Amino acid sequence: MDNSAASPQKPRVVLDSNVWIDILVFDDPVTRPIRAALEARTLDALIDARCLAELTHVLDYPQFVRLGIDKAAALDTLGLLSRLVAPEASADERPLPKCRDRDDQKFLELAHASNADWLVSKDRAVLKLARRVARDFAFRIAEPKPFVAALEAEARTAEVA
Repeated sequence: MDNSAASPQKPRVVLDSNVWIDILVFDDPVTRPIRAALEARTLDALIDARCLAELTHVLDYPQFVRLGIDKAAALDTLGLLSRLVAPEASADERPLPKCRDRDDQKFLELAHASNADWLVSKDRAVLKLARRVARDFAFRIAEPKPFVAALEAEARTAEVA
């Protein structure tokens, strides 16, 4: 039997720390569809040790401590919603553009090395690279709201096909 018409591979996404915080801490309405897709396993969120370490550190910020955020529960949820990966360096010879915020370069590197389809970020320095990355590399960069709109459009297109 030919399985070439099997269901398409689910989109692979890297979420920056701010987007994870919106999902895990603030239950931001804009990111609810992302969380729902992660819970339904129709979206594959990738995280590596460096990005996880940053998120773990961010959850220790005083504002989250004051809010009484259960860091262990947030990280447990992250573990359920994402897949920890250890991507190897890409064989692509072209260097990624350098993010003005060097702390965010790791998200670009992870998206590229793990063959992600998307990098979802709220960081202006990352978002400024969207056009160049889309042109030169195999992933797109978007804020949560446009990313959700694109996912919904792709789902509608898949239903029609």
